[in-house]
Amino acid sequence: MERRRAIIIAAVVVVIAAVIGAVIAITRSSHDPSTRAAVPPSTPDNGADSPSAAPADSVPQVIEPDELAAAHRVMRDYLITIGTYTSSTDSKAWTAKARELTDGSPSMAEQTTLPTGRTWAECVRTKCSSTATADLTRDTVISNAPVDGAGRSVTTLASTTVTLSQARSTTQTTEFAITASYADGTWKISSLQLSKVGDAGMPEAS
Repeated sequence: MERRRAIIIAAVVVVIAAVIGAVIAITRSSHDPSTRAAVPPSTPDNGADSPSAAPADSVPQVIEPDELAAAHRVMRDYLITIGTYTSSTDSKAWTAKARELTDGSPSMAEQTTLPTGRTWAECVRTKCSSTATADLTRDTVISNAPVDGAGRSVTTLASTTVTLSQARSTTQTTEFAITASYADGTWKISSLQLSKVGDAGMPEAS
């Protein structure tokens, strides 16, 4: 009986010793860098749909830069032209030149005229002169309908500053949404929408 008890106690001691040894081995391995799995360094997650994640050349240009520049040039030319004249300006020649910059539509022809009526009479009486500058703020719509190269158009927010010298001189800034369309190998103004008329500047003695 005593011998059996001694055998059982010895077996229990062996089991406990084995368990303790295993725990010690596991603990040591968890603190040993050589036994850890390699973890890749974290990187910012831009996401597949993030614009910054895609290379720049993967985004197709709607209109080539030189074509866009040509559209902007005709916009500036038109805005400066319609705001620049004097009391001695030849109406027929001025109108023909200004309308050459448009697509020839009735709406653009109606908008592309010198002042008329009392405004023009006052200009002639005071020997007025008007000068303009144009500033293109930003493009709002750029389209390129794939129809034999036609259908290209650019709409831009723009402003003109017109200085009118009469008995007194005033300066006024007006904002527009202006559209240039491509047809027959050239850019033409196809729309001019008034956006905002600023207050006239303080008059100065001429």
